[in-house]
Amino acid sequence: MMVTLTQESATSFERFSIVNAATLEAVGCGCKAYVDWFTYKRWAAQHMQVKRGEHGTRITTYVQTTRKDRDGVDRPSGSFPRTTVVFCRHQVEPYVMNRDHTDEGETDEPAA
Repeated sequence: MMVTLTQESATSFERFSIVNAATLEAVGCGCKAYVDWFTYKRWAAQHMQVKRGEHGTRITTYVQTTRKDRDGVDRPSGSFPRTTVVFCRHQVEPYVMNRDHTDEGETDEPAA
């Protein structure tokens, strides 16, 4: 199921992991978990872009699974671990539509 993130929903969380929060705050960059750390897609929803060459930090999240019961109602049936990569606020920059450089063959001059 694909969920579209808005700028507001990219900064809110349904679940909280004390272990992940401690892991991220132990990195030592001064960033706060769930405030300054987001996945690539969450940063993109906030109009931010991960800087070139930056490497993220892996954390483990648990995906909740559901199963339909006899009445056709979805019931929680368990969870399984999934690793994800997050980036802190020091690793991102505002997304800029105009590039500062041009590719080969492109110029800033209008076509004649």
